[in-house]
Amino acid sequence: MSGEDQLTAPRPQPRRWLRAAVAVTVAGALGVGGYWVYDRVFERCADGVREQGPRNECVGVSDGSYVFDASLRDISRQILAENRRVAASGKPWVSVAYLQPMTTGTGDRGRDSIRRELEGAYLAQRELNDPRRGGRGDSPQIKLLLANSGAGSAQWEPLVDQLKEMKDGGQHLVAVAGLGQSRRTTQQAVDALREARIPMMGSTVTADAMNRPGQTGFWRVAATNSDQASAAVRHLRTLQNRPGQQRPYRVTTIRDRSEQDTYSTSLYRSFSAAAARHGLKVTDLGLAYSSADPATANAFSSLADRVCADPPDAVYFAGRGRALRVFIEAMAAAGRRCPTTVVTADDVVGVFDVPESYESRQAFRKVWQRSRVTVHHTVLAHPDQWTDAYPGSVNPLPQFRDAYRKDIRRLDTELADGQAMMGHDTLLTLGVAIREGAGRQGSSPVTTGSTRQMLLQISGSKPVYGVSGPIRFDDHGDPVGKPLALVELKPDGSYDFRKVVWP
Repeated sequence: MSGEDQLTAPRPQPRRWLRAAVAVTVAGALGVGGYWVYDRVFERCADGVREQGPRNECVGVSDGSYVFDASLRDISRQILAENRRVAASGKPWVSVAYLQPMTTGTGDRGRDSIRRELEGAYLAQRELNDPRRGGRGDSPQIKLLLANSGAGSAQWEPLVDQLKEMKDGGQHLVAVAGLGQSRRTTQQAVDALREARIPMMGSTVTADAMNRPGQTGFWRVAATNSDQASAAVRHLRTLQNRPGQQRPYRVTTIRDRSEQDTYSTSLYRSFSAAAARHGLKVTDLGLAYSSADPATANAFSSLADRVCADPPDAVYFAGRGRALRVFIEAMAAAGRRCPTTVVTADDVVGVFDVPESYESRQAFRKVWQRSRVTVHHTVLAHPDQWTDAYPGSVNPLPQFRDAYRKDIRRLDTELADGQAMMGHDTLLTLGVAIREGAGRQGSSPVTTGSTRQMLLQISGSKPVYGVSGPIRFDDHGDPVGKPLALVELKPDGSYDFRKVVWP
C-alpha cells in the first residue's frame, strides 16, 4: 500500500478521553519528545495538515498527496503528479495555494462544485506550465497547493498562519486563490492575508464588501453581487416595460435577514439599490427569513402561503441555493403550487449541493415539478455565453473544453454551472501576473510583491482572455465590464442558457 493510500483512509472517531490521558502521561514523562509523539499519533493528518477545531478536521496545506475528501481523490492525484513533475523539471518554480473549505459543512457548496473548481484550476496549471498548451511561457513553473480551511472556513486562522509562514519561503508561495464563499469567516481570512501582503484572487467570492475603499490586495474574476443584481434588474425592467401588457408586471423580493451571511445581505442591498437606479418598480410584501435561526422550513411554509395568496410575476430571491430549495419544497404543498418565477444569483447551485441518494434526488425533482416554480439566475460563466462574444480565433473556450474532456475525462456538460471555468480563470490570471513579474527571460525572482505589482497592471487596455470572458480590474480589484449569463435551472439539475445580461 502506498503512502498516499494510507493517507486517504478514513480516520477513526477521536477518543478524547484517551487523547487526554496519553497527553498527560507521555508529556509528563518525555517532555518535548512526548509532545512530538502525541502530535504524530493524534493530531497530524499528513505533512502540513493537522486536526483543528471541534470537528477535528484535517486542516492545512497539501501538494495533493493528502486527500481532504474522497470526492477530491482523482483531482488531488492529478495535481500531485503535476507538482512532482515541476519539482523534477529543474526549472524555477513558485507555488499558489488554492483555499477552499474542502471538508464541507451544511452551509458550504457541495463537493462536486469544489471538485469542478479544482479541476479548472488544474487545467490552468497545465496550461501555464506547458507552452504548447497556452503559449504563455514556462518559467517559473507553477505548483498548485490545496489549502483546506475547514467547514464554513471556520479554521481560517490556523490556515492563514501557515500560509504566512510559507510566504516567499522554501515553498515559494506568492499568492492565494479561490477563497471559498462570501461569508464572515472568508472576510476575516481575506483581511488577515491582506495584512500579510499576500495577493489573493477570488474565484466565486461575490459579496461587494470583500473589497472596501482604499484597500488593495484582493482581486477576483467573479462579477460582484452588485453587478449580478444590476443585470437582473435590467432584465426584469425589460419585462416590466413591455408594451401592450394587460396588467402591471409585479416584482417582489424574498430576503435573508441574517447578517452573518455577507452574500445574501450584499445581494439584497445591491438589488434594492439597482432597482432604484434603473427605475424597476418593486412591490415590498415583507417576505423574509433568517438562515441563522432554527425552523427555516416553517418560515418558508408561511412565505409560500403569502406568495400564493397574491402571486407576483417574479420574485427576486436574495438568499442562498439551499434556502431556495426549502422554498421550492414549501411551494409544492397542496393548496399552493401557484406558478412562480424566481430570479436569483450564482449561489443557486446550492439547490443541489446536498448529500443525497439517487432516489432522494429523483424525489426532489418530482417535488420541484409539482411546485410550479421556475428558476432563472445569473451565472458567473456558462459555455454558451461566449459563442459570439469572442471574435473568431480569440475565443479560448474550445481549447478548454477539449482539455476538460481529455484530461479530466468527464462530460463537458459539467461545465454548465461555470465552476470549472471560474477555477481556471482564477489560476490563469494569477499565472499571467507571475510570468510578468519574472520578466521576458523568466529569470527575475518572483515574490508576493512582484505578483501584486503585476496584478495592478491587468486593466482595460491589457485584459487576460479567460474562458469566462476578458478579465480586467478596476482600482479596487473587481472585474470590469464582464457580462453574465442568464440561465434557467431545471429540476433535473441541467442549465438552459437564455441570454447574455449586462450590469
